[in-house]
Order: sequence, then structure tokens, then C-alpha cells
Amino acid sequence: MKAPKYIAHRGLSMHAPENTVPSFELAGRSGFWGIECDTYCTTDGRWIVHHDRTVDRMTDGSGMVKDFTFEEIRKLNIVGGHCIEAYPGLQIPTLEEVLAVSESYGMHVFIEIEQYHRDTDLERLVQLVGQCGMLAQCSFICFNADDLNKVRMIDGDVQLGYLSAKAPAAADMELVRRLKPSFLNYSYKTATPEEVRKLSETGIDISLWTINDRQEALPYIEAGATYVTTDTILTDNGFQPDKQYFP
Repeated sequence: MKAPKYIAHRGLSMHAPENTVPSFELAGRSGFWGIECDTYCTTDGRWIVHHDRTVDRMTDGSGMVKDFTFEEIRKLNIVGGHCIEAYPGLQIPTLEEVLAVSESYGMHVFIEIEQYHRDTDLERLVQLVGQCGMLAQCSFICFNADDLNKVRMIDGDVQLGYLSAKAPAAADMELVRRLKPSFLNYSYKTATPEEVRKLSETGIDISLWTINDRQEALPYIEAGATYVTTDTILTDNGFQPDKQYFP
């Protein structure tokens, strides 16, 4: 049985506020192979890392993320998330800041494309990752196949991942074969271990999200999942986290 590569979902988000520099640093200190982050483009063309469509849940502000300028969004304070009391003064990070953390720990980055304003924003996104020297250590993932097609037109080599919360379909296989190098990224609640096994046997890499229990993960690991995304440290996965970093 081949061991999967573990991805820290929004950083180690069960132990530090999601999509923040500390959550990604904690993932690095805990030995994760990679991290996943969510990205938006501000009205003035800066790519930042945040999950929700609005800033309401995680910050002291209100409104749609894509409607902020970079200066406006950096004035917000993060006030939500796990163990927030241990991390005062947090801001919504830039993608550059997250990439710097990933590079320092040698982690791969799954960059989820959320919202942007124009196709040139996507071009800037790929260019930004390239300027940070991280294209070989990044994968762009998205629920929107059209956005993945656009990224493939911009760069012919970067790995792409198609996100789906639906059961695996033949069209998914056709898409990733056209986009290769690429993989399929399913919710473990909608893709069965047997479906993962069959897809893996065809040579397609499969990622599962978001599994926070080792026993729930095992059937997918045994089925040949290439990546497993989690909010926490799954016991018995070989990690030896340094407890001094946990609040």
C-alpha cells in the first residue's frame, strides 16, 4: 500500500486560524508534505488568501472579498478560527506570504482559485507563482473547469486539480486527461473507496478532502489515494509534531 501525501487544509486549521500564516507554519513544523489555500484577487489586482466569499466570519469587517482593495482588506483583523486567542493581530495574508512559508518548509501548495475580476488576473496569478520560484511546487485547483482550462493555456506544465463535490463521472476523467498533468480532487463523502481504486488503476491521481479521522481515511489510503487533505494531524501518519508550537 503506497502512503499518500498529506495536505494541510487551509493550513493546520484545527489548531490555528485557517488560511493564516501561523496555520501554514504549523503545518510545516508538523511535517506535512503540502498545504491547501484559497485565493481571491482584490479590485486592484493583488492575490490574497481567504476562504469565504465574505470577510464576515473570520474578520472584524463585512463585505464580499472580491470587492475590497488590497489596502482595505489588510486593515481588517482576523478575529475567528481555532485557537484565535493564541494568535492576536493576524491579517489576511497575501499569496506571496503563504508561498514564502511553503518554500521555507519545502511544502507543495494546492492553490484553490476562488474569485477574480478579469482573465488578466489569472495571468498575474500564474506569473506571481513563477516569480516566487514555486511553479514546480504548486498545483492550481478549482471547481470551475473553465478556469483550469484558462490556466492551462497560460502555462502548459503546471499541475492542475479538478475539484468536485459530486460522485465521479466519465467527464471528469476526460477533463483531467485533456488538462494533464492533472488530478481529480473529490470530497470523500461523495467518492467511494471503490471508485477511487478504479480511477487510480487507470493511472489518474486522486485527492480526497477533507478527512479528519484516521479510520475514515484508511479505506481511501488502501484504495490508492495520492493525496489526503485534512484539518488536523491524522494519527499514525508518521508525523512527529513538535508540541511546543501548539497553543
